[in-house]
Amino acid sequence: MARPLRIEFPGALYHVISRGNERRAIVRDEADRRKRVDWLRRTVETYGWRLHAFVLMNNHDHLFVETPEANLSAGMQHYNGSYTGYFNRRHRRAGHLFQGRFKGHLIEEEGYFLEVSRYIHLNPVRAGAVGRPEDWPWGSSPGYVRGARKLEWVTYGRVLGEFGRAASQARRSYGRFLRAGLENPPASPFGDAFRGLLLGSSAFVDRVRRLLDEKPEDPGIPELQHLRRRPTLERIMAVVAEHFDVDPAEWVPGHRSNAAARAVAAYLARRCFGYPATTVAAALGYRDHGGVGGAVRRIERGTTQLQRTAKRLEKLLST
Repeated sequence: MARPLRIEFPGALYHVISRGNERRAIVRDEADRRKRVDWLRRTVETYGWRLHAFVLMNNHDHLFVETPEANLSAGMQHYNGSYTGYFNRRHRRAGHLFQGRFKGHLIEEEGYFLEVSRYIHLNPVRAGAVGRPEDWPWGSSPGYVRGARKLEWVTYGRVLGEFGRAASQARRSYGRFLRAGLENPPASPFGDAFRGLLLGSSAFVDRVRRLLDEKPEDPGIPELQHLRRRPTLERIMAVVAEHFDVDPAEWVPGHRSNAAARAVAAYLARRCFGYPATTVAAALGYRDHGGVGGAVRRIERGTTQLQRTAKRLEKLLST
């Protein structure tokens, strides 16, 4: 799940989501849609962003944006705040339009442009609004497929460059790439995002974590806690086993165990320290990632005493 973003540095690349408060509509008609897109254009031009893709839906929107300057928060405040003022005036309402702070992912600079742009452009199709992504006018997809419909403030070249230098051929190839996603819908590229925040290689994750390690503790930046260096799976298992006085050697495939200790270990590894569910399953002897998800839910919905134990062990492992 995407988390609020406060990680900023020059040249950072993001997938950003803004959702309507209580999932309510952020646009009610075409006039609102035109104004929302216009405020996006103004923000891109004012803050010097490189917008690689976007789509505006009824109750949320997605941006795939690069920030040459470290100004994502300032730009999003301008974008959402200005539009909220317009929307409230026009519809004679007051209060928040968006669901808290924008959320999203920090993305590695190489290797993800095609999949992220396609994920964004397929949103209207997944929602049943259109049959082809290029038929949805409130996004960047039409300009990717048809040069005559491109927007001057959208940066098409980085994505299309994956298909070669000839623009017309690249657009045709990208169109085929989108159609392939319709025939065989791909999994979300964000499914394996580290701690629900970082999409990239292990080297990229380490680079971002080293960057964050240099920052002081700040309750206003929750990502610091989520992304600081984590204990090994072996240490998590050893600390939990010692606390519950059990043998972690029993956590192996084929050995059925409903012990709370294993569930706590799975919860700490997956939810608190961000290990992939498949990795946790292999380490703790679960049949698959679904077993890990069940263990996490067991702790989250369990007794207060069990939750306090998990919290105490998390603190111990974080030192």
